[in-house]
Amino acid sequence: MKNFIKEEVQELLSIIPKNHPLQDIYYLTNNCDIFAEELNKLCQSQGYILDLMIPDCKDFEKIADNTELRIHKFYYNKNRYNRQSRVYDFVFVSIDLEKIEKIDIFYKKLYAINKNGGKVLFFLNNNHDLRELEETLIEKNYVAVNPIADTFKNYKILSAQKMHGWDN
Repeated sequence: MKNFIKEEVQELLSIIPKNHPLQDIYYLTNNCDIFAEELNKLCQSQGYILDLMIPDCKDFEKIADNTELRIHKFYYNKNRYNRQSRVYDFVFVSIDLEKIEKIDIFYKKLYAINKNGGKVLFFLNNNHDLRELEETLIEKNYVAVNPIADTFKNYKILSAQKMHGWDN
């Protein structure tokens, strides 16, 4: 979906603290792109857990056969999106949100797999209207919703943070 540039990927990955034990990271993507590869390298070098999730699609087996990365099938209709009851410090999402049928349920399940204080980052096409997604995330109890719009050439990023108990 996104055309990642290696230098931009490295810049973005700098938000993940190094030498910090027990970081759990989740990446929901349609393919094994350069971001997945660089994220995997970082996780392996730091001993972090990476759950690389690819929606069950007709190309899943082809993707799995053409990568050395450990990927998992992702199903939108699962009760929970996490693996082994894990909650994540960072969740990266680079799927096309407009193709998700039950988007409200998707956001709710995504919120549930974030640790308190965890970040979720959405990769969006340059023509995507960030305001609508910002409002949706705030409505879904995310805080610190901030666009990272002009840093990257081929895409925008919207960052949000889970802070449990702020909207009770």
